[in-house]
Amino acid sequence: MLIALLLFGSKEIPKLARTFGKGMKEFRKATEDIKREFESSTPDVMEDFKEIKKNLTKDVNDIKSNLTREADEIGKNLNRDAQAISKNINAEAKEIKKDLTTEAREIKKDLTTEAREIKKDLTKEAHKDSSKEAADVKKNQDVG
Repeated sequence: MLIALLLFGSKEIPKLARTFGKGMKEFRKATEDIKREFESSTPDVMEDFKEIKKNLTKDVNDIKSNLTREADEIGKNLNRDAQAISKNINAEAKEIKKDLTTEAREIKKDLTTEAREIKKDLTKEAHKDSSKEAADVKKNQDVG
């Protein structure tokens, strides 16, 4: 206050006080107007926010539903593919088993045949050897 007295003098201070008072009154009025305007527009803004929230919620639920549906479809496709692969593997395994069994039988048959031939040859050799030994014994008996 002392500074105002020194700067403006004692005659000007009442005018300044009135001007300051009018300025404060206008400031309060402007503040009230802004407050009223805000309060009157708030329901509209809130309604807009509610509408936006409703639309966003719907969009999120639609996306969630679509993703769930697609995930279920992918799961079904994977299960179907896995079953088909399993079926193919089982069929191939049966075919391989059949081929191996057939080959094993053929090998066994060939081995059996070869074993018989070897036995037959050994038997012939044994007969030749025993006939030769018998002839040698008889020859030795005749000589002796």
